[in-house]
Amino acid sequence: MIHYSGGVPRPPAHLPDFWAAAAHEGTTLSSAGIVDVVLDGLDRGALHPGDRLPSTRALAAGLGVARNTVVTAYDTLAAMGATNPLPGSGTRIAEGTDRLAHAMLAAPAPAPGRAAAPSDGGIVSLEPGVPDVGLIDERRWRRSWRHATALPPAATVVPHLTALQEALAAHLRRRRAVRAAPADLRLFPGVNPALSAIATWFAAPIAVETPGYRRAFDAFRATGNEVIGVPVDAEGMLVGRLPRRRCLVYTTPAHQYPTGVRLSMARRLDLVDWARATDSLLIEDDYDGEFSFDVAPLPALQTLAPDHVAYLGTASKALSPQLRIAWAALPASARDVPNAGHGSGAGVDGAAASMLAHFLATGAWDAHVARAGRTYGARRAAVRRALARHLPDATVLGADAGLHLTVDLGSVAALRAAVAALARERYRVATVAAHALTDGDVADTALLLSYALLPETRADAVIGLLRQ
Repeated sequence: MIHYSGGVPRPPAHLPDFWAAAAHEGTTLSSAGIVDVVLDGLDRGALHPGDRLPSTRALAAGLGVARNTVVTAYDTLAAMGATNPLPGSGTRIAEGTDRLAHAMLAAPAPAPGRAAAPSDGGIVSLEPGVPDVGLIDERRWRRSWRHATALPPAATVVPHLTALQEALAAHLRRRRAVRAAPADLRLFPGVNPALSAIATWFAAPIAVETPGYRRAFDAFRATGNEVIGVPVDAEGMLVGRLPRRRCLVYTTPAHQYPTGVRLSMARRLDLVDWARATDSLLIEDDYDGEFSFDVAPLPALQTLAPDHVAYLGTASKALSPQLRIAWAALPASARDVPNAGHGSGAGVDGAAASMLAHFLATGAWDAHVARAGRTYGARRAAVRRALARHLPDATVLGADAGLHLTVDLGSVAALRAAVAALARERYRVATVAAHALTDGDVADTALLLSYALLPETRADAVIGLLRQ
């Protein structure tokens, strides 16, 4: 057993230094974790081919885990060819295993987005939609990719999709109270293919929020169906402006894109009542619903009306744009909507699907959201303090959730001056009016400001540029 002194575990004296350091980290390792420790040690030169591993009994005692956990880890290393178990001589690292470790760990984590501090003459974007991938835990990220690439070859992508559907069903039920069986989930290589597939299948007029998500407008117009704009206010979509007929409705209720307002509870109930009365289908795009600040998240529309809501989510906003995977939890009436394509390029990549399934199932997603949420919360707080200092009369919307907010400066002239001041310092922002379905639908007085990549130390200087 590990003995504790001052809260720090003290491994047995005979445990080699490398493993003593692992024990001092204070984290209970699984068998997969022990394999990762060995590979990481080889990758950075702390272990070498020919090194002898501790006996399973000694290592189990030193790490404070069951002996079977170590046995399973050693069996896995042997199966990989990473070790040579020799009867009577213990287990040693096999020759060439350092090169194996380098190759297995070569898949890099996504390159961090450039912080919002112009230093090389480039443009710094403060537009919404790009998370800070530098917050991803590289070890967990690589572990999930190793899992995906170590799976045996399959003739089709179906086993990979099935694994992700199962992981997503559990994740959505736990995190968002979305009720969907794995078979009710469809996977797509991005949000737009999902929107196109659902709109083509439903074949009805499409109502969209305006201002709204311009790429959704483009996807819907490409189907040939009529596209109808519905205004939003401080409580979200104006449900009373929806047509009294069967429609497909696209909405972003958790954090309206682009204004950032939340669809109020009263409006949510009105919207699902309208959908039932007109036999309509709602597409609920929960693009950044993982992040909520100061307020409890409101229930998903799918929770309120699972028979009339297609719940849409994506990995690109919460985790990384490199993962081109979106999912839709469909009602029973839409179960003949297919997954979008098969294999790399044509549809969802199988390895990426298995990677994300592992990332979800092992708790890495939850850990990432918790860690990133703390950082984003601090950046948001710095932006809000700067806004209160420099622009106390501006109207700020959307700060309760998501990764961006809206700053309404009150006039066209003030907005143009602010955008120009930012551009002179090499910052680029989007305006709310640029997201209108039709030119002139929305007053051109507000800008969008993402704080996902804005360090706390830069918030005051950037917001100060908006002051006239």
